Amino acid sequence: MDSFFDTSVVIHYGSFSKKCYDYVSNKSGKFLLGYYIEEEIKRRVKKRRVIFQEALNKIMDNAYQFDKSKFFNDLNEKDKISSKKLYEKYKNVDFTKVKNIFAEDQTIFEMKIDIFLKFLVDERIIKIEEIKKELLSIIKENGYSHADCLVLTSALQAQEGREIFKFVAADKHFDLNGYNFLKEDLKLKERVFPELKNFIFE
Repeated sequence: MDSFFDTSVVIHYGSFSKKCYDYVSNKSGKFLLGYYIEEEIKRRVKKRRVIFQEALNKIMDNAYQFDKSKFFNDLNEKDKISSKKLYEKYKNVDFTKVKNIFAEDQTIFEMKIDIFLKFLVDERIIKIEEIKKELLSIIKENGYSHADCLVLTSALQAQEGREIFKFVAADKHFDLNGYNFLKEDLKLKERVFPELKNFIFE
């Protein structure tokens, strides 16, 4: 069975999270990727650099104030917490050593993401401008965030005219109950849905 990927699985693959890493490494069927998801992955790579750099800035200078940094303030709350946790973990470690640890981690992460995008994706589908606004609106009515709506809309459009594939995620927002509720929406009764596989709930 082919697989259509949410951003979360690819990021976890790059971070060597076992379930996601094993799933991608033991490839079965075609790997499908929406253009919006690819852009989201690239944004995530850049955000990860900022998370590391902000922690480094604070480790280098204890007087550095996170909340005075534009880059830090542009992060979402989860990423801000990640950066602060990195600081707390490494604040008493030699700066040069920490810098090398972060650099190596990010280099390996980006290498794995690059491998996925260049060599493992079989087909890129549903350009951002092709995402159907009407379908997007229906999904949004079911309580999903705008970003999640773009992912789900891409997945449903990709499913058109294909054998059922797996919609692969590692995100608590794509829970089975919510997904089944979406399937029951009368406006979507003619649609074929991919099979949801979410590593968070396995």
